[in-house]
Amino acid sequence: MRDQIDCRVASGEYLRFILFKEGRPLSPMGGNYLYVKETEDGPRVVCAGLTDNLALHAFERWAEALARFGVEGLYTRLNFAAAVRRREHLELLEKLDPPMNADESPRASGAREVSTNENSAAANGF
Repeated sequence: MRDQIDCRVASGEYLRFILFKEGRPLSPMGGNYLYVKETEDGPRVVCAGLTDNLALHAFERWAEALARFGVEGLYTRLNFAAAVRRREHLELLEKLDPPMNADESPRASGAREVSTNENSAAANGF
């Protein structure tokens, strides 16, 4: 898994997420998180979430994501302001359309794009 991924959202902004590594504590701060599966075409975001405490909530749906999609990495982004977390979460849903977020709004079809610090790759989505 890549150490970081930059997700391009609908506004054109890139949001940087850092890979959580086993044995390290998750921050108790607020933030956004992604469950990611690495594919031949690059990373695929399976689930996007937000929380006021990453340490308590970032793994809440991990077992489901692992069983259903074979996710391999949890990526986090510290984001202290609740309003900013929510805006970025909605933009991620709009652009990436993660399958585990199918019950959330707004939903948008179209291109899904994720790039890494090394190169850019279009995510095929699900």
